[in-house]
Amino acid sequence: MTSNQRIDEFLKLQDKGISLDEIASTLGIKPQTLKRDLNKNGYKSVKGKYIKKDEKSQNVSIQVSFVDNELNQKNNEKKAKKTTPKKTKVAEQNNKNEKVKVKNTKTSKTKKDKKINLTQEDLDKLCEVYDWYLEIKDCKSLKPKKTKKEIVVDFEKTEDKTVSMKVDKGVWEDFLRLCSNTSHDRKTLVTQALSDFMKVHKDLL
Repeated sequence: MTSNQRIDEFLKLQDKGISLDEIASTLGIKPQTLKRDLNKNGYKSVKGKYIKKDEKSQNVSIQVSFVDNELNQKNNEKKAKKTTPKKTKVAEQNNKNEKVKVKNTKTSKTKKDKKINLTQEDLDKLCEVYDWYLEIKDCKSLKPKKTKKEIVVDFEKTEDKTVSMKVDKGVWEDFLRLCSNTSHDRKTLVTQALSDFMKVHKDLL
């Protein structure tokens, strides 16, 4: 099924009140893939429903302008010059000279006007990245796993001895869980545990 065919099928199911995730499952694709197809073909989500914009709105670019406050101040000063009487021009000139001295002592450079052009395609990509972030931010598989500390076996091996004894059920179940998380067998771990216990209480031997 082509991208256009998927979109046609999506629009039919959307009119029936079916959600995007359910439609994606019906079409056998991921919701992200369906969103990408809709964005590429000029569809945008408006109050939970995807609607195609006209060609004029797709070609609109957004300009974000950062205007420096000092430049606005200079323009205001130029306008004030035209309306200021001749008698006050000398005082204003002195004030400007003082401002120039203060500016020369600053180490920071004067900021220039900056413009950032964002097209509709750029905004669509940013939306896709944000949707992806919301999906994986709580994913446990991406979080670093704690490394398990391996048990050191250092007892002196001799011949095996078969014994029969009773142990506490809870302790034994914990021991079995420990065995499943190591590369050693039960016999080795029991022997190592007894060896460590005797080292702690060697004064009783």
